[in-house]
Amino acid sequence: MPVYEYRCRSCDAAFEQLVLSPESERELRCPSCGATGPIRQLSTFAARSTAGRPAIPSATTGGCGRCGDPSGPCSMN
Repeated sequence: MPVYEYRCRSCDAAFEQLVLSPESERELRCPSCGATGPIRQLSTFAARSTAGRPAIPSATTGGCGRCGDPSGPCSMN
């Protein structure tokens, strides 16, 4: 069930609405003025990034394959 962003044709108010079905979208009314037929806006989405965080080394980058220590091979070999 997507949440869409809309803009009212009458009062230019912006709002979001959870749309359960195409029929419910046809019945949408502006929460500010009550006008029908708002315009669906192009929405963006949020994404998380690991930018700025140190990478976790794997066994292929020198981490210990036996104990899992990311700093490199240990004396357990």
